[in-house]
Amino acid sequence: MTPVYTVLLVEGRKPAAEYLAPVLNDQGYNVVAARTRRDALAKVQEAHPAVIVLDSLSLRFSCRRFCDTLRDSALEIPVLMLLPDGEKIDRSVGAHAYLHYPFSTKQLTNQVADLLTAILQIGDVVFNVEQCSVIYSKHKRHLTPKEARLLEVFMRHPSQVLTRAFLMKQVWDTDYLGDTRTLDVHVHWVRKAIEEDHASPVYLRTTRGKGYRFEVPEKE
Repeated sequence: MTPVYTVLLVEGRKPAAEYLAPVLNDQGYNVVAARTRRDALAKVQEAHPAVIVLDSLSLRFSCRRFCDTLRDSALEIPVLMLLPDGEKIDRSVGAHAYLHYPFSTKQLTNQVADLLTAILQIGDVVFNVEQCSVIYSKHKRHLTPKEARLLEVFMRHPSQVLTRAFLMKQVWDTDYLGDTRTLDVHVHWVRKAIEEDHASPVYLRTTRGKGYRFEVPEKE
């Protein structure tokens, strides 16, 4: 099962032909729209978006303040900011990527896809691949390189049962299965980072006699 990523599109009122939701919907994303800062922050909590697109040209609130609020709340969600033609990029605002008008459909969707590559999200688990950090329930944890690689492998294969042999090869680059205690210990550590109760895991589940799988929670 391939997870359907949610994109929060924050844009003000403009001609119907200029709205960006249909473009993102056509790429298979679940698009949630907001027009005000308050509504956008509420949708962040409700919809758990994997990427946020801020159309600064049409908004009547401070994008800097919005990004500051995300950071202060430990919400590590990548932000793509859309800028007017010719406006200088100010990276201190806090967005992760920028795109100037006018842009093509392909440029927009490529930027969103690039951000999804750097940030993986399933349910309430948000994993920054580049920083080796994971956020769950607003708590941020830094992982060791091996823990990070293990979590990345799981999150790139959601709902699939991954055998011990596959995991040992992907994370430790070995075919040796004489002792897989190292794998079990690392699974335990990853569970402590992403589970409410690591003794009763919701995400990282054991399939007895086969291996492990990263469960995609059903939407309520």
